[in-house]
Amino acid sequence: MADLFLTPEHLDFYERFKSFWAAPSGPRVAEIIAPDARIHFTGQPTMSGADYVGYMSGMLAAFPGMTVSPLDCAGHGDRLYIAWETSSVIHGQPRRFLGVDRFRVVGGMAVEEHIVFDSAVLQPQGRPGIDH
Repeated sequence: MADLFLTPEHLDFYERFKSFWAAPSGPRVAEIIAPDARIHFTGQPTMSGADYVGYMSGMLAAFPGMTVSPLDCAGHGDRLYIAWETSSVIHGQPRRFLGVDRFRVVGGMAVEEHIVFDSAVLQPQGRPGIDH
């Protein structure tokens, strides 16, 4: 059976992820994401960790008051899964939705990230998001 527990590296990364979302900014992405990481963001082309810095800056500007609340995490080997809830004003409407990030963490930094959520919530006439 595989190890299905959180390692000290998982726990450290999870704490830094929560710290990032307590005061998010584009430049702070570099605190948890390696510049050469591969980022797979639902509905967007794959980007590098370095490109994600600018993308995050733009996203935070486009979605005023956006919050991401980490809810839980699980680890397996070099993988860390973080479930989260986001709320923001999107196209003038308050929206709330759930998602999961799957990280591959090496040496304390994410070298790969998959951000998974129902992207319909980002559309002007999209559904209001996934509820609990």
